[in-house]
Amino acid sequence: MVPAHASSQQVSPAPMAATRRPAPSARNEFKCLEGQAEMTISTLARRVAVTALLGVHAAGCTGNPGLDPENDRFKALPQICDLVSPQTATQMIGERYQTGTIAVETGGYCLWTSRDLGSGGTRPLERKLSLHASLHRSNDSMSGADGALEELDRLSEGSPNGFERALGIGEYAVRSTTGDGVDYIIVVGNLNLKMGFAGRDVDAAGDTTPMPREQAAEKAQILAHEIAATTTKLRPEEADG
Repeated sequence: MVPAHASSQQVSPAPMAATRRPAPSARNEFKCLEGQAEMTISTLARRVAVTALLGVHAAGCTGNPGLDPENDRFKALPQICDLVSPQTATQMIGERYQTGTIAVETGGYCLWTSRDLGSGGTRPLERKLSLHASLHRSNDSMSGADGALEELDRLSEGSPNGFERALGIGEYAVRSTTGDGVDYIIVVGNLNLKMGFAGRDVDAAGDTTPMPREQAAEKAQILAHEIAATTTKLRPEEADG
């Protein structure tokens, strides 16, 4: 549920089990007043590399602007329900969908649901889209963007479903197929976005079954693309949840 280090010191990723998915990568820039050290590190080695880099350059820096919360792309959560347009929600979820939302300072979610309980015959019974957003702020040892990527790792590695890389969505994303739908975890800047799309149908015998897998995958991909693209286009003043 969605990356090598180039500097004066090389940091190698920790060994991974053969069955483990490749860790994502992130590019972090650490700038001093009198120079710049750029590094790209694997997620599994991120903390070690950050600590090493700060130790190497501490003598020549008077602070690390790259770790200043003021440099985070997003200062506040966006309006989460606005990340999917009403037109897309109607097409992907249903004409009579309802939304529910809650948000605090650094986390929140929006839930879209559509249910058809009154019709007879074969029909979509339920479509549900959930979107959880987490805002990560830079601190003394890690950038907000790295925090968002580490959450992606934690969620995907702790999931019973196997995640795979989803190219072309946000800055980094992974995807997983569930019993009745598809999950995505998407990173844009210092935002982590966890999306789940699922549905149930009623078949000709009147039994409830998961929505067709191909349909779930297609609709989930459309939704994930829109969520990532809308988030990417946000101006700082619009990210005010």
